[in-house]
Amino acid sequence: MTRGTPLTPSIALTALLLLASAHAQDDDVPADGAGDAGSDDAEPEDDLSRFRTPFDVLAERTIGTASTPVEFSWRRSRVMLAVTGDHYFELNNFNTIRGGGMARFESNGLLFEVGLSRAWVWDTPSSELLALTPYRQPGRPKRVEVDFNVGVPLAEGVVTTFPRFFPAAQLVLNAYGGIHYLVYPTGFQGLKIREVGAALIAPALSAAELENLEDQRLDAMQVDPGRYGLMAGFGNDIYFKQGLFISPRAMFSVPLLAPVSGSQLLFWADFSLAIGVAL
Repeated sequence: MTRGTPLTPSIALTALLLLASAHAQDDDVPADGAGDAGSDDAEPEDDLSRFRTPFDVLAERTIGTASTPVEFSWRRSRVMLAVTGDHYFELNNFNTIRGGGMARFESNGLLFEVGLSRAWVWDTPSSELLALTPYRQPGRPKRVEVDFNVGVPLAEGVVTTFPRFFPAAQLVLNAYGGIHYLVYPTGFQGLKIREVGAALIAPALSAAELENLEDQRLDAMQVDPGRYGLMAGFGNDIYFKQGLFISPRAMFSVPLLAPVSGSQLLFWADFSLAIGVAL
């Protein structure tokens, strides 16, 4: 309308109709995204939708899973047989070495060992000089030894060797604990069967055994009365693909039974090497 134009009823009615039509068109326009959402819901699912797995489920199934490289699976072996050699450090002036055999078995991830060895003892220049004096040192004459050990694997993996022409190997670090048992065959001379049976389970040598061992001991030696003791240590098992293995080990005495056995050899060490095969 222009200035000076009179407002007639027909013009006013036409203006009201135009405003009502514009308001109706605004109400018909859907909100943002409402049309898209409705169209997505309306889309029919394809035939493969029921076989799909969300990504977060797949990720949860695979994270934390990895293959473990194994050069030789020693846990599948029925039995392991080895020859052993040892050198003792008894903190005295006598030399002691031993040699023997060992069998071990795997059960529930642990190693159970049984060893049988012969120990040889001889003088050193220091012990020969000591024999010229009234003094004596605790020691153990030649004997037979039996070992019962349990090994706990702490770490393992495949390693390369030096020189390079040697094949890769399976290396296992074990912690060991066990019982070290001594048998003096000559100490049973003149004993009755019942006395021998009682002596075998006693923690200390009897007076009759000590008397029988007087002829077996070295001149500067005072026979230690302990019959068995506790041992603990660490060792490595190096397995090759064919089943051959090498096992160096260091064991140390734990003098918890010394008050019972009367042993005076409290702290001593055993360094050994085993070479064998896993069957």
